[in-house]
Amino acid sequence: VVGDCSFSPCLHPEPSRDTMPGLSRFHLDTSAPHSRRPCHQWLGSWASLQKTVVILCLLLSSTSLSPTHAQTKIPLETVKLWADTFGRDLYDTVTKYSGSLLLQKKYKDVESSLRIKEVDGLELVRKFSEDMETMLRRKVEAVKNLVEAAEEADLNHEFNESLVFNYYNSVLINERDENGNYVELGAEFVLESNAHFSNLMVNTSISSVQLPTNVYNKDPDILNGVYMSEALNTVFVENFQRDPTLTWQYFGSSTGFFRIYPGILVQADRDNREHFKQLVDELMVKGVGVVNQALTEAFQILKQFQEARQGSLCNQAIMLITDGAVEDYEPVFEKYNWPDRKISTLADAQENVMEYLHVLSRPMVINHDHDITWTEAYMDSKLFTSQAQSLMLLTTVAMPVFSKKNETRSHGILLGVVGSDVALRELMKLAPRYKLGVHGYAFLNTNNGYILSHPDLRPLYRDGKKLKPKPNYNSVDLSEVEWEDRAETKRVLFLTNDYFFTDISDTPFSLGVVLSRGHGEYILLGNTTVEEGLHDLLHPDLTLASDWIYCITDIDPDHRKLSQLEAIVRFLTGEDPDLECDEELVREVLLDAVVTAPMEAYWTAMALNTSDESEQVVDMAFLGTRAGLLRSSLFVGSEKVSDKKFLTPEDEASIFTMDHFPLWYRQAAEHPAGSFVFNLRSAEAPESPGQPMVVTASTAVAVTVDKKTAIAAAVGVQMRLEFLQRTFWAATRQCGTVEGPCPESCQDSHLDCFVIDNNGFILISERSQE
Repeated sequence: VVGDCSFSPCLHPEPSRDTMPGLSRFHLDTSAPHSRRPCHQWLGSWASLQKTVVILCLLLSSTSLSPTHAQTKIPLETVKLWADTFGRDLYDTVTKYSGSLLLQKKYKDVESSLRIKEVDGLELVRKFSEDMETMLRRKVEAVKNLVEAAEEADLNHEFNESLVFNYYNSVLINERDENGNYVELGAEFVLESNAHFSNLMVNTSISSVQLPTNVYNKDPDILNGVYMSEALNTVFVENFQRDPTLTWQYFGSSTGFFRIYPGILVQADRDNREHFKQLVDELMVKGVGVVNQALTEAFQILKQFQEARQGSLCNQAIMLITDGAVEDYEPVFEKYNWPDRKISTLADAQENVMEYLHVLSRPMVINHDHDITWTEAYMDSKLFTSQAQSLMLLTTVAMPVFSKKNETRSHGILLGVVGSDVALRELMKLAPRYKLGVHGYAFLNTNNGYILSHPDLRPLYRDGKKLKPKPNYNSVDLSEVEWEDRAETKRVLFLTNDYFFTDISDTPFSLGVVLSRGHGEYILLGNTTVEEGLHDLLHPDLTLASDWIYCITDIDPDHRKLSQLEAIVRFLTGEDPDLECDEELVREVLLDAVVTAPMEAYWTAMALNTSDESEQVVDMAFLGTRAGLLRSSLFVGSEKVSDKKFLTPEDEASIFTMDHFPLWYRQAAEHPAGSFVFNLRSAEAPESPGQPMVVTASTAVAVTVDKKTAIAAAVGVQMRLEFLQRTFWAATRQCGTVEGPCPESCQDSHLDCFVIDNNGFILISERSQE
């Protein structure tokens, strides 16, 4: 058995000298807070036979039955007989249908050609960090190109008060009037769905311009700025061609417009209107800004620094950002500001806030300081407004753009800011899942200690049918996701992890890598011929982890329509020499394809031999390997499968993703190879009334080379809970050497029988609600 029966504070094993091996008597402390009902005695046994994870507990709940009478009527030997019988029948079924013994043998047959390499966590984190640094450096270079182009374009542009110029306004493009003619600033703008930009409709040949509704779209400042920034279109396209992993690039002008590449159709359609209505509805106005005290404190601090000649001795400014303030602070200005008239009137400040930015940025302009700024993680609002299934977290690299004209150089004119988004998902692909082991993972932190990316970061919460961002999703501390403190009922795994971390040069980010001790410290390596591997890779029952990067398919437009499996085939056959693939991962998946190929024939034979509906106790068999390969086979018609979401993207916990191995794989890996772990889950099949319960059983397949053990695969079955119940109740009808009907059995009203898993969750009870 894996685990013991002491799964709650009120249940304690009591070893007894006169009990048989594998037997325990349990004392239930009815004063403990977790006790649900008064009771006298637990009798327990676990079926250690064939390593099946089964714990059988009997609860004697009749208050009129004394403990002595109960123990006489239900001998512990009988409890053990029931548990062993049930365990043996269950183990025989799951090994038979899963083919676990065959799979273990197939890996054993190739053991001599395999090697197990110890993972060096420090070397791994350094390698990942260097790759990420290289990727982020390319983003910085792209932004620098935009800065140079924007400043050069401004230098060569003469302001024209009467400039007439048409441009693509994002809100108006492709709009027609009642006569069918394109509206002004709304000419034809070709838009195509692009997988690299989350399947949004975009134009990768040119940018478009967005303006706030309160800005006149033909204002001379706007027109001159838009005209000048047209020079960025060429650079946008060249940047994207040079680095196809780039996403959104943009220029935000100090005059109020926003140029974005690729060009996009931001219409006031129903989806977008509903999105912004939702955002407005969530705004709450409360409290009053006490500006008086804040201004007084600010003036005093600045005065102290000025008199003591402390600080940078540069410009001093107070900026107040508010949605409205009570205008009762004239006395403060009169005392601290008006003697020297350092600050203009309130109305003047509201109209000319940008002038203060020019003043504050003046030293940077004069010294040509183009500081590189990286943001914390945030959600892509473009995807949020389009109601994408999953929202993407981004970070942005940005740099200021200054005027280089001699006549304005001393004034320090800030033209705007250029930037480019970096999808954190793309960055984390540089820490391949297969190199981190079953439970390992990588994460990113900012210099403020907040999480940038982590597999357990959950930025959304469900409000009814809608997913909404959590208020503090981008200011989450590492401890908040690493240390679970929520009072939730869940199955647990006990792991000991080692943490390795380093900085990512020239960025404010640091990278962490987590490896679990034991098999997580090793990686299994093997080889096979391309011909043999390709043959077995093309079996119809085989799929690969769609999120894993076997080959890079998202850069070349010709490759974006390829599945990972199709890309591997093109790479191995030499059909596409331009494809870049992870040769180590491809080599491992070829080996796994060859070793697991006999399982298809085995499962097919099993299905044919159990064509009788009365024998169909298992819905499907499945296996997964450490290289992200997945095979499955149905023993019933697809319409009869209890849980149709299992092993599909709709059930992320059951498949290989970029963040984790399947749950059934992770659980099996933490128990001895050959020992099955059982999970009870709701089928969640809409067409099935009452959501039938299904059980998954899985076991790990281990390989040992030179006294080092690594997990090669996991294999299992999915079955209906009814089969387990039938098998158990049949086992409890036995009573050893007693002739005739058993004196006591689980069918008796004063006796409750339970089967619990190794985490203490009830698998079988006479009451279905339990």
